[in-house]
Amino acid sequence: MNDWQLLQDYAKRGSEAAFRALVQRHLGCIHAAAQRQVNDSQLAEEVTQAVFILLARKAGSFGREVVLPGWLFRTTRFVAARAVRSERRRQQREREAFEMQQIQSPKSTSPAPSPLLDEALARLGERDRNAVLLRFAHDQSLREVGAQLGVSEEAAKKRVSRALERLRSFFAGRGFAVSVAALAGVLSQSLAQAGPGVVVTCR
Repeated sequence: MNDWQLLQDYAKRGSEAAFRALVQRHLGCIHAAAQRQVNDSQLAEEVTQAVFILLARKAGSFGREVVLPGWLFRTTRFVAARAVRSERRRQQREREAFEMQQIQSPKSTSPAPSPLLDEALARLGERDRNAVLLRFAHDQSLREVGAQLGVSEEAAKKRVSRALERLRSFFAGRGFAVSVAALAGVLSQSLAQAGPGVVVTCR
């Protein structure tokens, strides 16, 4: 079943199995995006949970034309930004309360993918971004990407190539020289990661 069919099955019949299938299909990519944005494992899990709660609430409002990876990407950015602002306010309150001791929240010392990747994706047009997410985050063939977007395989190829060139230009403008081929490899590795041990509920 495709995403829209699963959404309909959940929205109209309350199928928990359909929702679990959606979670299993998209969890890894959403958590990876959340982790890049908030750079905190626990907060990333909270963001991931919140995104799927929103998906459950809005399941009945999606049309057949929805490209769910694109919607999830935008929603993850929104929820992550809100979570980061909330976390910063919490840390500020702690700093003010314990100013003499200079207590600060512990920071992770492990490297994390740069949120610049998400900023670059967000600057793409919606159709180009959807093509990139389907191609690299969900490892779809160009034929599958085309079918999902309602265009030919050749059109999907051109759209992905155009998007990669725009992403390359974005990073070049920030001092990162990278080829289109290397960028494609980075996208494949960074956008799709194995899902964490997050327990996602729909209510």
